[in-house]
Amino acid sequence: MRPDTVLPRGASLLSAAPFKLSIEMKSMAASVKALAGFLIVLIASIAGCASSDARIAKAQKRTDQTIATLELMTDADSLAAAGILSIGNDSDRSLSLLARAITAAPNRPDLLWLQAMRCAQLPPCNPAPIERSLRELDPANGAGWWAAMTRAGATPDSEGTDAALAAISHSERVDIYWTTLIAHLSRVVANTKKMSLEESEVTVIGYLAAQAVPPYKTISASCKGEHLQQPGVTETCRGVAKAMLNGDTYITEMIGVAVAKRVWPEDSPEWKAAAEQRHVYDYRSKLYSKIEQHALTHPDEYLTLCVQNRREADLFAALLTAAGYDPNPPPSEQ
Repeated sequence: MRPDTVLPRGASLLSAAPFKLSIEMKSMAASVKALAGFLIVLIASIAGCASSDARIAKAQKRTDQTIATLELMTDADSLAAAGILSIGNDSDRSLSLLARAITAAPNRPDLLWLQAMRCAQLPPCNPAPIERSLRELDPANGAGWWAAMTRAGATPDSEGTDAALAAISHSERVDIYWTTLIAHLSRVVANTKKMSLEESEVTVIGYLAAQAVPPYKTISASCKGEHLQQPGVTETCRGVAKAMLNGDTYITEMIGVAVAKRVWPEDSPEWKAAAEQRHVYDYRSKLYSKIEQHALTHPDEYLTLCVQNRREADLFAALLTAAGYDPNPPPSEQ
C-alpha cells in the first residue's frame, strides 16, 4: 500500500507490488466494478495480451473459472479467495462464501475482518455480530472498528464516527491483516492453475485493497481543522495516531504520521518521531523503485516475506535487504 500515487480510476489501495496510493486519498469513491474491470485489463496485460474486448472477456472467464474451482474446496483460504473474487459480480455469493470460510476457520481474525468489511458495504447485512467476534479475537487491534467507521463515514453520523474514532484511539495498533491475507489467498488462487502466481497476487491485492479504503478518508477528515477544536478530539486523535503509526500497512502508518503532525507541536518527541517515520518511508520508497519490477515478477519471494512480516514497513526492509540495500537511511540523512 504505497501512499504516493493513484491507481487508474482511483479504485483501490495497492501494496508494494505493483501499485501505490495517494496520501491525499483523492479518489477513494470509485466503484468496485471499476476496480474489477481494471484488474481484468491488468491481468490480460501481465499475460502479454492487448486489452481488446475479446481478451478482457477471456480474462473474466478465467476469473469465473477460478471462483468455480475455489468454491468447491472446503478450506477457509480457498473459500475466502472465492468470496473476494466474487465482489462486483454477485454480492450474495460473495457473502455466502465468506461465511463458509469463517465456519471452516472461526478463530481467524483476518477472515472475520474481511467478512465484516464486505457485510458493512452490503446492506441489509448486519456486520455488528461479526465485528464483536473480531474484537474478542483481536482486542488490541483498532481494525475491529473499521467496518463501523465505514458505515459512519458513509452517512452524516457524527456520533458513530466519534464512537469508532474513540475506540480506535484506545487500541495498540491498526492491522488490516494485509500481508497475511495476500500470502494466504494468492497461493490458493494460483493453486487452481487458472492464473499464474503473479496474476493471482495482483488480483488478490486489488480486491483486498478495495475493502480497506473508506475509513482512511473518514479518520483523516475527523482529525484536522476545526474538528480538533472540539473538547477531547485532540486527545482522541493522538491515540488514533499512535495506533496507526503501529499499523501493518504503509498507508495506515502514513495517515498516522499526518494526524500526529496535526495534534502535537513540532518540538515534541511525538512530532519528531512521526517525522522520522516519514523520512524512513521516503528513503525506502526511493530505493524500492529500483527493485519494484523484480518484486512483481518474483511473487514467490514477495509472498514468502509477507508470511514473515506483519508490517509492510518490515516487508519493505526485508525486500531491500535481500536486494543488497541498506533499508535504513545513513546517519548523514537522519
